[in-house]
Amino acid sequence: MDNIWESRDKTVRKEILKKGICLKKPTERCECQIVIEDINVSGMNITDLKNQLHTEILDDIEKTITIGDANSEIDRKIERGIQYMMVEEKSLFTICISDLSTKESIIVTFTLMLKYFKAFKAIWNWTPEEKYEIALKYKEIGVKLFKQTRHIDAFYKFSQACKILITLEPIADLELDKSLENNINALRITLYNNLAGCQILNHNYEYVIELCNKILDKDKNNVKAFYRRGVAYGKLTNIENAVSDLKKVITLEPHNAAAKEQFLIYNEKLQEANQKCKDMVKRMFRT
Repeated sequence: MDNIWESRDKTVRKEILKKGICLKKPTERCECQIVIEDINVSGMNITDLKNQLHTEILDDIEKTITIGDANSEIDRKIERGIQYMMVEEKSLFTICISDLSTKESIIVTFTLMLKYFKAFKAIWNWTPEEKYEIALKYKEIGVKLFKQTRHIDAFYKFSQACKILITLEPIADLELDKSLENNINALRITLYNNLAGCQILNHNYEYVIELCNKILDKDKNNVKAFYRRGVAYGKLTNIENAVSDLKKVITLEPHNAAAKEQFLIYNEKLQEANQKCKDMVKRMFRT
């Protein structure tokens, strides 16, 4: 039906109750004035929306939000639906959130009206300076979320920043001021490191290695990348590579206690594996 939009993953559904004016739809960095009413929650007490789902959007009040500023799963889903709305449109939203602690689904419904939005130019028209400043802002918010142990939300924020910087590739062709180019390259490395930090906490060790490889291609002595890649190799039982990376960290930072601890663990395992191999060879020759 023309009046129903649903996200590809089926977690956001928007049914038009009142059609809007056929104009452009809001995109990233657009300021949107919205009115939310009739909030209902199943699977959770409505008062826990802020404490557990960390929503900053869901209130029975009129407010202004900026597309791209969502810092939680439910707010990201709300933003996704708003980007398919017309000015003066009123729609019934149905959002499904998975509760990882109970493995139950939380269903949130509400009506949302897009009163108006202040347009922001499309990303392909952003200047390199604007892209850097917005990506830097997203990174700083991601760091705050990470410190609050909201690692998944932090990951999404770091990813947002990375996607912006990708539009600057290949950076050498842009002939930027050297200071700006250096800042962009440094931010990219920081973001890859932060993403690797999130992935290691979620046990996605192959992605950690992939991200750290990208960092080390640009920065041959990046201590954090060597450490995280070493730990990831260890978790994947690639003990020889783990020892090699962790030894590199200790060479670069002799007082790095975490690296020393991990090195001792994996070096002992490597020595045990080497000894078993030697013993097996001896037995083969005896026979």
